[in-house]
Amino acid sequence: MTSLEADSAGRRTTVDIYADILEVVKRHGGRGRITRLSYGCGMPVDRLKKFLEKLEKYGLVRGNPIETEDGVGARAFILTPRGQEFLDTYWKMKAFLDVFGEADDQSH
Repeated sequence: MTSLEADSAGRRTTVDIYADILEVVKRHGGRGRITRLSYGCGMPVDRLKKFLEKLEKYGLVRGNPIETEDGVGARAFILTPRGQEFLDTYWKMKAFLDVFGEADDQSH
């Protein structure tokens, strides 16, 4: 099994989750607050925070502080050029794997 394929139970791999998060950020104009991202990814906020920390460490998103009405510090996560490059590469690899997977299925 490659890192771009879901396991036999249909669960998402870590790489799939990274791509899902980045796609949701992209869908929200390249920036999104954690609650919106949580709903978009179908993931609890506490679990999403751990993934966002890693994506930020890898330079795929950037967390920017934003002002809120109640003065509590919140952050908007912004898709970086490197994050967009990751998505482009992810979707290319996904397409290759789909083609190869179908070719293997037809040969048996």
